[in-house]
Amino acid sequence: MLEAWLLLDEVCLRQVAENPRGRIGLELPKGAAAENIADPKQLLKDSLARASEYKGRRLAQFQKRFSQHRLRMLELLDPEGPVTCLPSWRNFVEDLDAAFKVLNK
Repeated sequence: MLEAWLLLDEVCLRQVAENPRGRIGLELPKGAAAENIADPKQLLKDSLARASEYKGRRLAQFQKRFSQHRLRMLELLDPEGPVTCLPSWRNFVEDLDAAFKVLNK
C-alpha cells in the first residue's frame, strides 16, 4: 500500500524526480483507483523515471536510487493531502491514533 499512497501526489513525485516543472504525462491513478494497481511499486519506479525525463546512463544512475526516492516521497507525504481519499490510509491513521492512545494511558 505504501507505494500506492505515494502515487497520488504528482507534484511530490515530480519534485523527487528532480524535474518539478516537467510536463510529460505520467498517467497516474486517481483516488481510490491507486489501491487497485497490481504492482504499485513498479508503477512508482516507472513514473519516477518517466517524470525525470533522463535518458541513458543518467537514467540508469537515477533508477539505482529508487529506495532513496521512495524515502524522500514518504518524508514529503502530506497526511492531509490526496492520500486521505484512500480507505487504507484512513485505516492506517485510525490504527496509529489508537496505538498512541494506548501508549499515553
